[in-house]
Amino acid sequence: MILEKLTVGPFQENCYIVGDEDSGTGVLFDPGDEAARISLAVEQTNLEISRIIITHAHIDHVGAVAALVDEYSCPVLMHAEAEPMLKQLPNQALMMGLRFGKVPAVDGYIEDGDVVEVGGLRFEALYTPGHAPGHLAFYAAEQGLVLSGDALFAGSVGRVDLPGGSMEVLMRSINERLLTLPDETTVHSGHGPETTIGGERAHNPFLSGGLL
Repeated sequence: MILEKLTVGPFQENCYIVGDEDSGTGVLFDPGDEAARISLAVEQTNLEISRIIITHAHIDHVGAVAALVDEYSCPVLMHAEAEPMLKQLPNQALMMGLRFGKVPAVDGYIEDGDVVEVGGLRFEALYTPGHAPGHLAFYAAEQGLVLSGDALFAGSVGRVDLPGGSMEVLMRSINERLLTLPDETTVHSGHGPETTIGGERAHNPFLSGGLL
C-alpha cells in the first residue's frame, strides 16, 4: 500500500495519495490546494489516479479538485448530502475574503457502508456527519487505518460552528462509527498529525463522555 500525506494550502489541510502498489491504481482523498504539487507527488509514486474522493465539501478540502480532474480525467465521488455545500463554494470563499474558481462536478455518490476498492485495497465508507453535512470517513480494516477527514483529530474533534455543524451529531458519529474501531487503528486526519483510536479514546479531552 502507498499512503502519502501532503499538507497543502493556507489551512494546512492534509491531502492523501492512496494506492495499490501491485496494480498501480491510486486515488486522491481531499485535494484541498496546490494542484501542481499534488500532481508532482503523484508522478513520483507512478500511480494512475482513478478517482478523487471528498470526505466533505469545505473549501479547504476541495480547492484543487477541478484542476486535478482536468489533469487525470477521473470522476469525483462524495456523499450526496455534501453536494449542496460543494455548490456553495464561491460563497464559502467570500466569507473568508477569498475567490473560488471552477466548482467541480460530482460524478457519483458514496453511501454509508459502501466499499471503495483501490486495486486490492478496500475502504469502507463510514457516515460521520456533525462537522459538515454528508461527512464520510474511510476505514481500511486490513491495513488498520482510517481516514477520518475532519471528524476526529489528534487531541481534538472537528469544529461545529460552520453551517451544518452540530456537536451532538458529531459526538454521535465519533462514538458510534470511529471509537468502535480497534484501538490500534491508525487515524489519518484532515489536519495535523496521525494518532490512534485507542490514544484518542484515552486522552482526547473532547471524548471524556464517549465510549470507554
